Amino acid sequence: MIARTLKAGIAAAFVAAVLAVPASAQNSTMGVGSNFMGYTFDAGLGADAVQLFMVPVAVRFPITDAISVDLSTAWAQGEIERDNTRFTMSGVTDTHLKLSYSVTPWALLSFGAGIPTGNSTHTGEEAIVASVLATDLLGFRETTWGSGSGFTSALATAARVGGWGVGFAGAYSVRGEFEPSTDLDLSYRPGNETRIRVGLDRNIGTNTLTLGATFRQYESDQADGINLFQAGNRLRFDATYAFRAGSGVWTVYAADVIRETGDLTLSIVDNIGAIVGDTAIATPKQNMLVVGVMGSIQVGGGFAFRPHIDLRLQDRTEPDGTDPGSGWMLAAGGDLPMRLFGGYDFFPKLRILYGSIIDATGAGVDVMGAEFSGTVRWIF
Repeated sequence: MIARTLKAGIAAAFVAAVLAVPASAQNSTMGVGSNFMGYTFDAGLGADAVQLFMVPVAVRFPITDAISVDLSTAWAQGEIERDNTRFTMSGVTDTHLKLSYSVTPWALLSFGAGIPTGNSTHTGEEAIVASVLATDLLGFRETTWGSGSGFTSALATAARVGGWGVGFAGAYSVRGEFEPSTDLDLSYRPGNETRIRVGLDRNIGTNTLTLGATFRQYESDQADGINLFQAGNRLRFDATYAFRAGSGVWTVYAADVIRETGDLTLSIVDNIGAIVGDTAIATPKQNMLVVGVMGSIQVGGGFAFRPHIDLRLQDRTEPDGTDPGSGWMLAAGGDLPMRLFGGYDFFPKLRILYGSIIDATGAGVDVMGAEFSGTVRWIF
């Protein structure tokens, strides 16, 4: 407990020191939001309802024309209802700091740090909340509150080749160790991550086509220094097409995220409970396809409503061929940007969500949800 308190105190002091750094004569930008997302489930998924409320905060400090600092964190509260029992987890999440340097107009170097201000050591009740929030198809913005310290270095560059813009980015993330459970004396270190992305864009008349591909590879997660889990590689392919319609710009997009099968190492125990070896089992492979459209419609008075509809399709296949967790989710809604008091941008947003998730028996379970959010952004 003393070590956790000391770690949180050092992290808070570091954040305060960054906030105290004076920006240059250029303006800084700050955004504060509130976001609520909740779902209700029919019987079969192990929970009756789930919700997450967040208050994210983000600040950008331009130091010079070429250097800027970004800082973000959030307060969040998650809640699960199961058989008339409520499980909750709340508190500050990890803080993220990024220093960006525009080496040239076509090259950007950045260094990021994950500061462990969030709760990474969960009780049994908090672990239940985190496990439900981590369901990819539901799309929650926070799942664990804390995952230890981390450091990321990245380089992105772009060039014009004929009529195409070609971009390349590479990043490497080093993950720190943390204790995931109050019930176990266990130190856990997620595997380091390598990420590579290639992008293309081209103007077609007044319209724009953008294509991209991202590869992510992970080293083994370790528990007390022993390899525990080897996550499968991840591939992402995405495309967007932006075009003018009426007085606004509309965008059609699609993205496909493929997660390969991983390996989880489990201990083998004998009839008296002694560990006599270990074995590796394959974890499910997963494919998540997202397609959607967003746009802008003038509604008078200088306001524009921005509708947004997307469909998520998840295929999650176990090694035995079953597919619990697979399903679909349709979301429809939009936001209405407005200017308040002459210098504050306000973005209220509403979405309704409906879908189905396959349970352990192979049956589809109906899911109904809603999302409400509002973000205020200003320059100072």
